[in-house]
Amino acid sequence: MHNRALKNSLMDAPVRVDVVLGEARMPVEELMAMSHGDILALDRETRDQVDIYVSDRLMARGRLVIADGQLGVTLSEIIDERRAA
Repeated sequence: MHNRALKNSLMDAPVRVDVVLGEARMPVEELMAMSHGDILALDRETRDQVDIYVSDRLMARGRLVIADGQLGVTLSEIIDERRAA
């Protein structure tokens, strides 16, 4: 019974999910000079997978999709860090 209560409480705990589209490096001066409408080129292409982090830990990879007019992610790979190490 105790395990079930713990599992239920964990399932309600909020976690942060970050979807990383790519990265860019630039001097602060260039960043400060950017204005509305400027484009910041990332290090990935549109067909590349995105990284999905849960509480700062890489957990999966996926692809961007548009569903019902909203941007989303479909999971294509679950990362098992124990096997990668």
